Amino acid sequence: MTPAGRPARTARLLANAKPLATAILMGGFAGLIALLTFQGMLALQRLVWGAEAAGPLRIFLTILCGGALLIALARIAPTESMDELLRDAERPWLRSRRTITVTALSAIVAVAFGGAIGPEAGLLAVIAQCSAIVSRLIARDEAAARAIAEAGAAGALGGLYASPPAAAALDGDRLTPSRFASLVAAGSGFFVFLFVARTVFGGEGVTAVPLPEASQGVTWLLVVPACAGLLLGAAFRLLLPAARRVAAAAPRPWVATAVGTVLFAGLAAAVPLVRFSGHHDLGTVNALAADGAWLPLALLAAAKLVALVLCLAAGWRGGEIFPLIFIGAAVGAASAALWPELDPAAAVMIAMAATVTVGWRRPLAAFLLLVLVVDGAVALPLLAGVGAGLLVNRVCFPAPGGEPADARA
Repeated sequence: MTPAGRPARTARLLANAKPLATAILMGGFAGLIALLTFQGMLALQRLVWGAEAAGPLRIFLTILCGGALLIALARIAPTESMDELLRDAERPWLRSRRTITVTALSAIVAVAFGGAIGPEAGLLAVIAQCSAIVSRLIARDEAAARAIAEAGAAGALGGLYASPPAAAALDGDRLTPSRFASLVAAGSGFFVFLFVARTVFGGEGVTAVPLPEASQGVTWLLVVPACAGLLLGAAFRLLLPAARRVAAAAPRPWVATAVGTVLFAGLAAAVPLVRFSGHHDLGTVNALAADGAWLPLALLAAAKLVALVLCLAAGWRGGEIFPLIFIGAAVGAASAALWPELDPAAAVMIAMAATVTVGWRRPLAAFLLLVLVVDGAVALPLLAGVGAGLLVNRVCFPAPGGEPADARA
């Protein structure tokens, strides 16, 4: 190669390496910010609820206070759902800084005051603000700003979900070559999130889903928890759009938030375990299963489903994956408690996989998340639950191009 050609080759190498470097650096930065934000949410949650168990009246009034704060924040600017935040990462130059800020504050309030949702919306909103700052400093064009925003979202979710492939597959539910940068960013975010969580916070915040102790069981009986999980996942898919239509028909948006909050507060006062995202309460589910409390577990799964729908329809911003995992675990544990011939670990695994695959609308991401975060995952029940969920999606929720009809809502 001539000396004149070397600068051109160097420029091409730098141009090819730039997207990878952006994914690694921004993904790791997003993983760190996501962990710190999540720890802040948990600290505020502890401050709101205290160390002792709250009684029904306190639960009711605390959630009402959270709803009042959400109504006040909504008067400043409209907020965005998790799906809207992910979609807007593809066009960050169109984002409203005020909307993103209010969304972050609203999602933090929702988590702190016991909303039956996950923390994803708050983390994504905070990362969106950080991505905007980074873009203003270093991005030269819209493509660079998009790469920074997408790497930030992937890094944050890769850390929170403890599954980089699931975070990369979240938008579009396919691991195509074009998603390679997102996978790299998600992996970078995951390693930073995990390292800091374990070295600074004693492992708090790292996602892990415990299963009950496994035992020998009758394999064909797994159809029971599988069908129960499919039923609850489909119920969520049907109830949430209906509840959102009812909320949209309210004369003012704050009326829908107020009514939904009152209903959720009453339900939480009666069944305290419907509060929060649920994945930190899976040990309680396993303990109830060991005691044979199948009816309380079945009622808990149904109550959590209603609480999740109420929160999302009323504007409590967050994600549904962790509550859906809890719902699936509860109904699987109920099945194992009712039929001692079932292997409890397999029953919970197949019910979780079925519920999440149908309810979350992202089968590939659901599989990649569960296979990595479930402690002692049972491979065949996991595959069977995901496969059954895919079949229900195809039959009950068809749409052009194979995408669920409500995934584009």
